[in-house]
Amino acid sequence: MRAAVRARWGKPEKVVEIDDVSKPKLEDDTVLVRVKAVSVNRADYYMTVAPGILLRPMIGGFLKPKMRQLGTDFAGVVEAVGKSVSGYQPGDEVFGAKTPAFCEFVAARMFVHKPANVSFEEAAAVPVSALTALQALRDHGKLEAGQRVLVNGASGAVGTYAVQVAKALGASTVTAVCSPRNVEQARRLGADRVVDYTKEDFTRSGDRYDVIVDIGGTHPWRHLRRVLTPNGTLVMVGSQRRNNPLIGPLGYIFRTALASRLSKQKATFFIAKFNKPDMETLRELLESGKIKSVIERVYPFPEIADALQYMGEGHARANLVVTF
Repeated sequence: MRAAVRARWGKPEKVVEIDDVSKPKLEDDTVLVRVKAVSVNRADYYMTVAPGILLRPMIGGFLKPKMRQLGTDFAGVVEAVGKSVSGYQPGDEVFGAKTPAFCEFVAARMFVHKPANVSFEEAAAVPVSALTALQALRDHGKLEAGQRVLVNGASGAVGTYAVQVAKALGASTVTAVCSPRNVEQARRLGADRVVDYTKEDFTRSGDRYDVIVDIGGTHPWRHLRRVLTPNGTLVMVGSQRRNNPLIGPLGYIFRTALASRLSKQKATFFIAKFNKPDMETLRELLESGKIKSVIERVYPFPEIADALQYMGEGHARANLVVTF
């Protein structure tokens, strides 16, 4: 089967290629899925270029990647079902997560039914990004109904879901911080207030928020705490603009977490953890229309290196999807 692979670290356009690899084997607790669409996340880009030399062993290989294949998010059609799997049959449309996923077939354990009102492209965009938004707000931000939320970096894959998930969880006010070209998109997604960061510094607004989801990583802790309530929480999801050549975005994350230890206000960082209940929650939110996938670009599979390259440039305003 065809798969996207890379044998060394580097820019996607130089190292990612399409190659023939073995088709995955069906195991008792998996389903074999013919992949219809996959999505490209920031993590997929990092797994290609390995930002931060000292991070390479953590993501799989110092001198070169230990695993050739890439990807996590997928959506497709079940072709075969392992004997210990119940509730699914060949022909079912599903979406989920499996590493690697940038290939024509996956043997997956983490998957749920795709809602009929959602396309394969829309479903493929969900797993990593929407799960990150859900766990950031509900589990790490401890968001309660009636509280105020700010999303710094409200465009892109995680940001577009974070605005919608905050509203679905009952936030009274959601403020979205983004670039000028994404202002109207943020409003359409349900943001109560949108801040164009080229015109206004949200950390000097005088407003206060119970939860800040920080995807952009554009402000130091001493500025961010000004707009947190006395017991508010900053949840760091990324740091696209503050990368260290040795440890990538972790420098900014560690500094912020350490500085916050002297305050009642909290700063936390996490990596989303896949589990079936949360995947079912996302399926229900999709089916009900409370969240929807915003797709900026759709690439054919032979152009997946271009999708990874565009993601790495940091200008994606929504999800990037690749179809087979």
